[in-house]
Amino acid sequence: MKTALSVIFLICCFSAFVPLNGQNARVQQLEQEIAQSSGAEKLEKSIALVDVLLAANEFAKAQALAEETGAAARKLQMTELSAIALNREGVALMSIGKKGFLGRDRAAPKFIKSNELLRGSGNKALQLDNLQRLRLLAERRGRTEELAQIDAQISRIQTGSSMAPLPSTVVAPSAVTNIPTPSSGGAPLASNRAEEERLLKESQVLQSLLAQREADISAMTDEQMKTELLLMQKNQVLDSMMYRSRLDSLEVSNWNLALREAESNRKFNYAIMGVLLLLAAGASWSYVRARQNAAVLQEKNIIIREEQQRSENLLLNILPSLVADELKAKGRTNARYFEDVSVLFADFVGFSKIAEVLSPQQLVNELDTCFQAFDDIIQKYGLEKIKTIGDAYMCAGGLPDGGGSMLRNMVLAAKEMQMWLFEWNATRDKLGQPRFDARIGIHRGPVVAGVVGSKKFAFDIWGDTVNIAARVEQAGEGGKINISGEAFLLVKEYFPCQYRGKIAVKNKGEIDMYYVEN
Repeated sequence: MKTALSVIFLICCFSAFVPLNGQNARVQQLEQEIAQSSGAEKLEKSIALVDVLLAANEFAKAQALAEETGAAARKLQMTELSAIALNREGVALMSIGKKGFLGRDRAAPKFIKSNELLRGSGNKALQLDNLQRLRLLAERRGRTEELAQIDAQISRIQTGSSMAPLPSTVVAPSAVTNIPTPSSGGAPLASNRAEEERLLKESQVLQSLLAQREADISAMTDEQMKTELLLMQKNQVLDSMMYRSRLDSLEVSNWNLALREAESNRKFNYAIMGVLLLLAAGASWSYVRARQNAAVLQEKNIIIREEQQRSENLLLNILPSLVADELKAKGRTNARYFEDVSVLFADFVGFSKIAEVLSPQQLVNELDTCFQAFDDIIQKYGLEKIKTIGDAYMCAGGLPDGGGSMLRNMVLAAKEMQMWLFEWNATRDKLGQPRFDARIGIHRGPVVAGVVGSKKFAFDIWGDTVNIAARVEQAGEGGKINISGEAFLLVKEYFPCQYRGKIAVKNKGEIDMYYVEN
């Protein structure tokens, strides 16, 4: 029994689901056709869409669309389409009214107005539909007078004739009854008397038969009485046995039915358990797969983050952070002007002679060792490496935030660079290797900084400040720090300096220069 109910329930669910999908597809199709049509064809498509919405229990949408369609039909003076739209609007309002009488009260005028528009037309089916729905509304409210009027109109439409008044030949109710009246005469009284005589005769016959039966019973002997009683008892026993047999048969049938139902229930329970086990297995498998995919995805995310961080670090090694952020955000950067920046150039004395002594690989390794040490030192003091040109090393202070030249940090970094080279050269002297003595020149002033080109981005700075810093470095000596007069004005309070006088510089005239004492 339960199995049958379950099958019926599944069939009902499937039957309800399939039409729903079909209705949705039909609604979409009609909406596309309405958008592509116009005039009477558009109104007819709209009526068809209203019918689909009513079938899908979308009563509010159906009522709104029917009202809109009716208004359009009235503007186009299409009477019959307007009547159809009023009919569909009334149907929607009746369905909405299931939750209250407001919708039903609003529905009746729609049907009445629809029939008024159909007066004189040949659309009897729509007229009858309007009347049937008005009759249903009147019947729900118990309005008997309205019911009679509506039934008369329905009959008139079905017969195709107009309502006519009752003819004068109609028989009155009192003329077709057999109830006697005071002026009826003696015929009815004679009929009643004959009936009484017939009943009296039948009563006398029954009384005579009863008396005869009592006489027969009195005439019976005791043996006959006993025999009659035994026969009666035997018949009662037989009747009882037959009744019991029927009861037993019915009970057996009930037990068989119960057994079949129990068997069905057992099979149904087994089926449910099997389905649940399959669902549990599927859920477990999905959970395991999800965990595995999550673990793989997490590992990939970690790898991606590591690669992103590596790329970020590589980019920051090439460009300042502010420029790198701008480049990632916009794909390009704009050159910026900085008012106060310190620029340092370092160059090795006699590098050409060193290159003659060492092999190319050894020379590159030695330069790499020096420049790595310089990189660590300027990073320690918050300076920005600009580039290396052959054996020349260039860095700047006050980039990229433009917070000042950081000239004091620049001098401290230069002193530490010379100290590192002094210790490194002491070791090289013991090994008989060539020395790397560097000239360091420092100047301060305004620069323009930015990235040029679209391939192999390189951050660089331009301006007279850069050129003068290069000239100051060239005018120095190995192992010493040569600074310009502008730089001296800012660091004289912190570092003792030796004035060198005015020194001629190519294309710049004479410039005051100072050695920073070690």
